Amino acid sequence: MTLSQEAGRLDRDRFDEALAFFTGLDLLTVVEAAEVRAMFEPGFPYALAMAAADSVHVHVKVPDVDALPHERIRAEGVEPVAETDGYVKYPFPGGINMIFSSIPISEDDMLPGAEAPSRAVLDHKGVDLRGETGDVREIFDGVPGAAAENGWRHVPQGGDGDPVYCCHTEVSGKHWVFPGGNTAGQRRPIEFAYGGLVLHDAKMGCDLRPIDPADPRAEEARAALSACAAGHTEAEPGTSYYEPADLGKFAEVGTHATVHMQRFWAYYNGVFGEGALTAREKALIGLAVAHTHQCPYCIDSFTNSCVNHGVTPDQVHEAIHASAALAAGVHLVHGVQTRKVLQRRNVI
Repeated sequence: MTLSQEAGRLDRDRFDEALAFFTGLDLLTVVEAAEVRAMFEPGFPYALAMAAADSVHVHVKVPDVDALPHERIRAEGVEPVAETDGYVKYPFPGGINMIFSSIPISEDDMLPGAEAPSRAVLDHKGVDLRGETGDVREIFDGVPGAAAENGWRHVPQGGDGDPVYCCHTEVSGKHWVFPGGNTAGQRRPIEFAYGGLVLHDAKMGCDLRPIDPADPRAEEARAALSACAAGHTEAEPGTSYYEPADLGKFAEVGTHATVHMQRFWAYYNGVFGEGALTAREKALIGLAVAHTHQCPYCIDSFTNSCVNHGVTPDQVHEAIHASAALAAGVHLVHGVQTRKVLQRRNVI
């Protein structure tokens, strides 16, 4: 029997087969495979989400996607449903999708000095809630509450008409939870993706996996994203100006003029820490400036920072309007110079 024979949605036995297969290929450890299996246990806080899920994906970071034993994997009767530079997704029966990547996929990857893994390592698990029904939406909306009840951390992405983009895909919204300790056998982040999966021919950018809010370098990771605000040129047809692979190279800027880069980080992190202004107030200022300078990396980083600091959607949008109004005033006030020229020419 090959792993490609037809099976039902989220078939526990087929999960066991696939996990054992990849453990045998040294692409999952026994402990990592056990963590995925634990999602089927009655004590898993999101058992309802598992029951409603169309699939679960297991995302593994590897040193080089091209070096994977692709022929051996395809011999099991599966073909990738998504395959790009540094990324491949294999769908296995029973509702398990195995994803392998060697490109930056998380805010952790943006940290100065971040290095690619030397071996395969489980990055996160994902629960795919594709059904856009009232019941499924209720389960999705309940993710943050369940995280709070279990002492887990939570970070939202997208939603309310703001899609989440990852490589060539798009979904309506995501919730990320970060287990506390080893609760319910979980140690790594869990992604809950809501809505139908939309595939695009062109790369649509990537909303990186958030860093655990409890990570001592969380602010530094967000700062690294903001600092990636280097100017960009117009993209060629069929491409995006936002290239996730380039973000991972930001640490290379510090390879030369290291002293200056260290001073930059010390200054940047000091400025956005608590002071006469709170970190919350500074996050709103950063968001307004990010919009004024039209920096997508900064907008992403400071919007997340605002959410993490408890800023409401109305406050976020008022900050955007404040920056827009000021920018309009800046343009209009220069009309004084135009009038002075017109006066010299005796036109007015």
